[in-house]
Amino acid sequence: MIHFFAVVLPGLILFCGLSIDIGVIELTRLQMQSAADAAALSAELEAERGTGNWISVGQLESGVNGFLNGAANNTVNVFQMADYGAYNGRYDALETTITKNVRTVFMGMLNGGYVTVTVKSTALITPCVFLLDNKHLQSYALVTTSGSLTGNSCPVYINTNMYLNSVGIVSTEAVDLGGSAASSSNSGYVYPYPVYNVPVTSDPLINTASPTFVGCNHTSYTITSGVATLNPGTYCKGLNISNAIVTLNPGLYIITGGATWTSSTITGSGVTLFFTEGGGGSYGQFKILYSIVSLSAPNDASSGGVPAILVFGDRNWVATAAQDFQINTSTVSGDGIWYISNTGLYIWSSGVLTGTHYFGIVADNLYYAGTYVIPLNNYSYVSTGNPMRTKGGLIQ
Repeated sequence: MIHFFAVVLPGLILFCGLSIDIGVIELTRLQMQSAADAAALSAELEAERGTGNWISVGQLESGVNGFLNGAANNTVNVFQMADYGAYNGRYDALETTITKNVRTVFMGMLNGGYVTVTVKSTALITPCVFLLDNKHLQSYALVTTSGSLTGNSCPVYINTNMYLNSVGIVSTEAVDLGGSAASSSNSGYVYPYPVYNVPVTSDPLINTASPTFVGCNHTSYTITSGVATLNPGTYCKGLNISNAIVTLNPGLYIITGGATWTSSTITGSGVTLFFTEGGGGSYGQFKILYSIVSLSAPNDASSGGVPAILVFGDRNWVATAAQDFQINTSTVSGDGIWYISNTGLYIWSSGVLTGTHYFGIVADNLYYAGTYVIPLNNYSYVSTGNPMRTKGGLIQ
């Protein structure tokens, strides 16, 4: 029996030692994966803020979680365009890779004392523009005959086709076309090259609570000149402004019958414009013509508006045209999302449509000509965060 144990005992010790080594390796791998996930997510959030520091932020986050780049046999790389999985080569996919030489004891006699462990994690930048093409109101979900749609860390998702002429530009971190759609481009410029046949995306704001129509505070409200200040409330059968300077106090403006703002200057913060029907007013149209508009959405719910949503079109919208929301020869700026999922946005002969920190579009379609549309993705100012976040974050 003693001889038996003398023979078996070294093998048992080696087996136990190898088990300990394997356990250490797997524990380290789990810790590395957690650090890589945190690093990828931090890098993605920093990219959305537009600071340009997303690589260093990702590496710093990895260090906070125990794997500092360049220390203790750690190598941490954060880069754009994942090199594996379903998001391989996508500009909107930021990948973190952590490699570590893990010290072993019993396995050292076989491998020199170290085992190299590598983990990867990828986070997807949250898109700024969603063109859903729910209603098929025109042949293409995105059309441009001039001007540009450009954004820093602001991907564009298009559920069907897009058309660009020779001076149309789309330049974002990614242009993703869903389904089996193909881009029809008459030598227009697209960068990066579109990714085709991605899964068709759903409405990113479908779970955002919609305002509801209540009784009219005003009917056929019109301002034709002078200086005025408006308060939140329900404006039935139109809110029309011309040749005036108007300030909108913070809050929710429910508008039926549409609105036309002409040759005016309109400002305000903490504002949500909800377009619906009721009180004798149909869905109508919203037109901004020859005006300067500087409006920003609420960053929280304290004003009674919808956080991060500047323009909210009723989800039951019945379109009267391919684009019921129109901007002509105007400059429109201010933080907020234009959420008009069942109709389109038409912008032409205009200056710039953008925000200060965040600006997004969720629409059936978008048509722009002779204007610059600049989406932005820094929702750190919004207390509830980016409401379109369900389309970003960790993916693999």
